[in-house]
Amino acid sequence: MSGEDGRPLIPNHEQCNQLLQECRQSSNQFVWSVAMICLATGARWIEAETLKNSGFVSGKVIFRDTKNGKSRAVPIDPKIQEQILEHALPGPGRLFGPCRSAFRSAYERCGYSTPQQLTHILRHTFASHYMMNGGDILTLQRILGHGNITMTMKYAHLSPDHLESAVRLSPASGLYVP
Repeated sequence: MSGEDGRPLIPNHEQCNQLLQECRQSSNQFVWSVAMICLATGARWIEAETLKNSGFVSGKVIFRDTKNGKSRAVPIDPKIQEQILEHALPGPGRLFGPCRSAFRSAYERCGYSTPQQLTHILRHTFASHYMMNGGDILTLQRILGHGNITMTMKYAHLSPDHLESAVRLSPASGLYVP
């Protein structure tokens, strides 16, 4: 699943669904939940895999152990949250056991290959689809927890109307000029 320039291609909806189905069929009870958290919130694999029960509040996932050391709260569809928690460990500790190798197996069963991007592909997919669906770059920066907008800007070109919104959002829009 890589393009001519060697960069990973963005999995489409069908490919994401196929991957999640493979995760569901895994003997590892946690892999689907962790993959879904990554795909639904843009989390890094390690952030999702090490979530504790206190990391879920109604409609939000709170990532406390992040790469930059700063906590962030990311909205999640309550129905997805409910499904994820059905497969979690009980109690106040970690919700999930290790499942990276189970994800690798599911990924390979789909026939995908993105060297050096195995679990990060879900974060990349979230960010790419977020922008393609009309999300804004500053909100994406906050969701991903990037301390610097430069990291997030690699997704800006995917926005279908990232410059056209200037007309829609302009204070002059809708004013009558004789």
